[in-house]
Amino acid sequence: MKATKILLSVIALAMLMASCGKNNPVKPTENWDTPVSSIGVNNRVIYEVNVRNFSKEGNFAGVTAQLDRLYKLGVDIIWLMPIHPIGIEGHNGSIGSPYAVRNYMEVNSDYGTIDDFKNLVSAAHSKGMKVWMDWVPNHTAMDHPWVKDHPEYYAGSKPYHPTISGVTWADVYQLDMKKEATYKAMTECMKYWVGECDIDGFRFDYASSNMIANDFWVYAKAELSKIKSGLEWLAEADCSVDNESLLANFDFDYAWGFNDKITAFAASPVITDLQASCQELFNNKRYTGGKAKMVYVTNHDLNADSGTEFTRFGRHLANMTVLSFTIYDMPLIYNGQEIGDDQHMNLFDKQTIWWGNTNDGIQTLIKKLCRLKRTTKALASGAERGSLYIMPTEDIENLFSYKRTNGESEVVVVMNFSGKSVTSQFAGSVPQGKFRDYLDGGDVEFSSDPTFTVPAYGCKIFRK
Repeated sequence: MKATKILLSVIALAMLMASCGKNNPVKPTENWDTPVSSIGVNNRVIYEVNVRNFSKEGNFAGVTAQLDRLYKLGVDIIWLMPIHPIGIEGHNGSIGSPYAVRNYMEVNSDYGTIDDFKNLVSAAHSKGMKVWMDWVPNHTAMDHPWVKDHPEYYAGSKPYHPTISGVTWADVYQLDMKKEATYKAMTECMKYWVGECDIDGFRFDYASSNMIANDFWVYAKAELSKIKSGLEWLAEADCSVDNESLLANFDFDYAWGFNDKITAFAASPVITDLQASCQELFNNKRYTGGKAKMVYVTNHDLNADSGTEFTRFGRHLANMTVLSFTIYDMPLIYNGQEIGDDQHMNLFDKQTIWWGNTNDGIQTLIKKLCRLKRTTKALASGAERGSLYIMPTEDIENLFSYKRTNGESEVVVVMNFSGKSVTSQFAGSVPQGKFRDYLDGGDVEFSSDPTFTVPAYGCKIFRK
């Protein structure tokens, strides 16, 4: 079984290297390792770090040592999965889940000291990168001090394990986050990390409007803003359809629904379905006034529960990666994704990223996509989001094409979901002006030559 999985991974990696910009070599004068500045807060890239698995040492120093590489890659925000001590009582696996927090006021000693954490934050700030903490407000580990000292903070007559989507989380106890005393105590803990460690934002685990009172978000934001202005908040929730009141309290939420749809598309590609999913994502009227989504092909939950991006997207991974960077708002890179690390990692044990097993095709693609996102006004998110146009082509069965525009800035993306190279042209009006073939080099003017060729399972990106 293991040998079969390795063989499939090798085949998938080979296919990716043959698509999306790998058919033609990058010109030697284009140094993709040279760092460039983002043009603004709406053109940023976020990177999720599982400290335990990020380095052989599995500590803060291991992350700090790679900040220069992440800076050159084009990362603007470092999101650290929970850094607190992990519950021992009832823990899962050999170490336990980082989302079973044993103490909100301490760092996990396996990761280092509080000074090591402060050094990581300071080093990131020196490179212009922000650091977000992963915060778990819905539940605590079974051996959190509050269980004995403040049982009134917990839901029920005695602490119980929450059941979410039919699954009981047997390593944690449910907090009563609709109780003022509980959410005020939680806010006091959060204040420490902002005031003492100078973090820049929070990703909130299980930001459920059913389990957590809206008053908590309002209260905590007001209190924390007294310490540091401009803190950013990401909700682990998808407010596209419901949870509108929750969205009001956050800067970003998850594109969970969209990810489900592109996963289904990869299993059975129907171009019109992908067009509809992209338009639905882009045209949601709730995301105005600066509200934005985080778009991704993988994250720690997907990797742990559904397998790697190679498993979920297979031969369409390169195109789905391009889509995540170019279709809408802020793209996420997860913990080794940028080198093509094909490991299924559960949340309860240590598994170090295979940093020495870099896939050059994926690494080059993601480097280029980071730079494209960070330097192209047409790909801005939130308050500066431009427009999306579906661009019909003469090959409606195999090609999906769209254009992002913002003023004079334009990006045209053409994806081929077939196993053969396709030469085609736009079925309607052609993009006007001179475009750069962003992945492969060279200039294109569709008004004089409307044809383009897209490799099998590959894509073309044209930047005006």
